Amino acid sequence: MIRRGLVVLLALALFVSALALVTAQHRSRSLFIDLERAQQQARQLDVDHERMKIELARLAQPAYIETEARRLGMKPADGSRTVFLNLPAASSSAPVAPGAKK
Repeated sequence: MIRRGLVVLLALALFVSALALVTAQHRSRSLFIDLERAQQQARQLDVDHERMKIELARLAQPAYIETEARRLGMKPADGSRTVFLNLPAASSSAPVAPGAKK
């Protein structure tokens, strides 16, 4: 009787151990797949980042900016179109900065 109980107990322990092993392997494979996906996404983000840096450098070129500004109808600033505003002279009651002569 004790022998039979021991065999049943060992069989149950073997079953639980096998179930734990299968569960651990499944979890390990799932985590490995997640890791591979994350690494692939990181590589793609690195490629996108490099591509965007190159595009930003191209877009920052003065020739490109000038071409796009002309396409939008903008014109270079020239002296005939510049307007100067005359600001009123500072009044004598205005505070004077320390160290400045009045």
